Amino acid sequence: MTNLNIQNEIVEARKRWNFDKEDKMLLLCGITCELGELASAIRNKYIYNKPDIPEEDKSSLKHEMADVAIYLYALAQSCDIDLNEAILSKIKINDKRFIK
Repeated sequence: MTNLNIQNEIVEARKRWNFDKEDKMLLLCGITCELGELASAIRNKYIYNKPDIPEEDKSSLKHEMADVAIYLYALAQSCDIDLNEAILSKIKINDKRFIK
C-alpha cells in the first residue's frame, strides 16, 4: 500500500468495520478522543520517561498516531477532500512561507 491510496484503504476498512456511515461530528469527536490518547502516550514517554507500551498493545505511541490519522483520513473523505493532495499543496504553501 502506498501513501497515495491510504485514504481509499481507510475508507474500505471502515466499511468492513461498519463505521462508514458516521457523520462529520462523530468523526471529529473520534479525532478529539484519539488526540487525547496520543497526548497522554507522548506525555508518558517523553515527559515522565515511562517506557512505551509494547508495539502489540493498541495503546502504543505508534498505534495512537495511527488512530488519529485514520480518523483524519475518514473525515477528509467525508468532506470530499483528498488529504494526500491537500498535504502536498500545504507543503508547497509552507515552502514559500518558511524558506527564505
